[in-house]
Amino acid sequence: MYSPTLISLDLTENKVIPKKTINPKIVDTFLGGRGIAVYLSYESIPVDTSPRGSGNNIIFGTGVLTGSTFPSSGTAIATFKSPHTNTLCTATSTGYFGAYLKHTGNDFLQITGQAKSPQYIVIDEFADISLETASQFWLKSINATDRELREKYGQDSCIACIGPAAINQVTYSGVVVDKVHHFHRGGLGSVLASKNIKAIVFTEPPTPRDLNGFNEDEFSRFQSILQTHPWSNMLQSQGTFSTIYSMIQAHVIPTKNCTRELLLQTDQVSSFHGYGKPFNCWQCPVKCERNSYQNFIALGPNLKLLDHKSIQKAIEKCDEEGLDPISTGAALASLFQIQEDKRKLLNINLGYNLGERQIYSLIEDIVQKKGLGDQLARSENYLYKQTSEPSPMIKNQMPGMFYFPNCPALSMELSSAQYGAIHNKTSGLIYPECLGFPFRLSPKTLNGKIRLLMLFENLYAVLDSLILCPRFIPIFLKSNLVFRNLPSKFSAFLMEHIPKRLFDKLILNDSQLAQIIQHLVSSSGSTDNILEIGNRITLLERLFNTRSGLTSSNDVFSRYIEGQSDFFKIQNELLNSYYKEKGLNSNGLVTLETLRKASLFGIIRI
Repeated sequence: MYSPTLISLDLTENKVIPKKTINPKIVDTFLGGRGIAVYLSYESIPVDTSPRGSGNNIIFGTGVLTGSTFPSSGTAIATFKSPHTNTLCTATSTGYFGAYLKHTGNDFLQITGQAKSPQYIVIDEFADISLETASQFWLKSINATDRELREKYGQDSCIACIGPAAINQVTYSGVVVDKVHHFHRGGLGSVLASKNIKAIVFTEPPTPRDLNGFNEDEFSRFQSILQTHPWSNMLQSQGTFSTIYSMIQAHVIPTKNCTRELLLQTDQVSSFHGYGKPFNCWQCPVKCERNSYQNFIALGPNLKLLDHKSIQKAIEKCDEEGLDPISTGAALASLFQIQEDKRKLLNINLGYNLGERQIYSLIEDIVQKKGLGDQLARSENYLYKQTSEPSPMIKNQMPGMFYFPNCPALSMELSSAQYGAIHNKTSGLIYPECLGFPFRLSPKTLNGKIRLLMLFENLYAVLDSLILCPRFIPIFLKSNLVFRNLPSKFSAFLMEHIPKRLFDKLILNDSQLAQIIQHLVSSSGSTDNILEIGNRITLLERLFNTRSGLTSSNDVFSRYIEGQSDFFKIQNELLNSYYKEKGLNSNGLVTLETLRKASLFGIIRI
């Protein structure tokens, strides 16, 4: 059985708390990775703590597969209270961080308290943890910091660090791992900076480890499926940008912070390609193209900008500075939109407008918190709050890059997410609505969408608990020929009316997951049990957040889109259906009966 361990570093006392083994009941209930990290955060972070205060713990986590020969098993998660959304947040970094952490003999690393001066954390070849002074490069860029630390600890070290944006407390700054991977969204960089931590360094390179009780043939079979799956081929050729053509056909490309639809032709985007070398993640054969749909939209069409060189330059700048490109694009669009609309209480004259190319210099202003950059750095919602008019933001951030009225169910999926729609944690409805996985459904169809939303929400949580790459979602969906050959509306009608248990079995390809999970928990790896584990995790996230002040009003869009009253009516209807399916009351609160059904009594503090 899986027996994960936790080691803690108290920054205030500069003391390492010896590792302890996680209770087997917790493993049975939450599986690993995100599930256990959320549980540990729920138990250890006071709900009223300030996200930048010493009481906000950061928990880095791995899963049972981490560091093995299983594809992309170097992925890691981090949980913390977000300064961006004021909710419990889970950020994910693909790459190698997880494999290095696992190689130390620990599954979870908890960072508590606050260092008295700028420091960085070193975990050496003996798994000893120490603090070293970071004053000499505290204000340096991510690239310069990475270079200095590699010169000291070796080129094969794993280095996760923050740059000036995080030091200057830009709300949506992240942590950059080995210069190319990121813990994006939620503001983890800002939290780490508030703890006076510049970097985390692992000095000992990992080697693929054996998994006792696991069948290597199972791993080989999954790797073969991964290499031949159509979605993997799309990721190899264009990354998630491969979704752009379907998005154009679905009329969901947004502009001006998703307040308008932007009509594009495919030839206007066909020449946009990834930059740098493809992603090279631990044990993963896919090697995704470094090209993101959401990043492109956020810093391009969202700003009415289609100059590919300018967009690419802006994305690279965000990556180098550890800024979330989606939030950065939304903050810039807020500035342009308020200037263009001459919103009440603000009179901003930039000298240039939406569609012009000066965004690179504005991003630099955000990093340095200079001029208007100081206001933009506080969140993409900050300027809207200075006016008396509605904002498109949810939980203080832009939930995604789509024209919401043309995809109402996907929009509700994003808006109701417990942590404010963190990238690669929600938006599962993209797969059937725009990519045809496991079969194609119209983005405007509502039938069956709440069931699908629930399935994706819980599946994301399970994959995050095994710590598998969040891009693998389509690999675990059945390509059901019955549904594929039916008209989209009829498929949706059937999904709405067939028994839920049959629905889940028809959608989820659980054979690979069941083989893994049966090694970890005392219960079975059935479809029902797999999805119930995900349900427990997402319920616990919502329970933490509602205790922090989250209400149903935080799950809906304000009426910021003119002439779209039907959209807001549909949103409320979908949200009420989601609450009912999830076992929440009309205010979005988790009920005691729901906690009992989820077998959480006796496991968590109520």
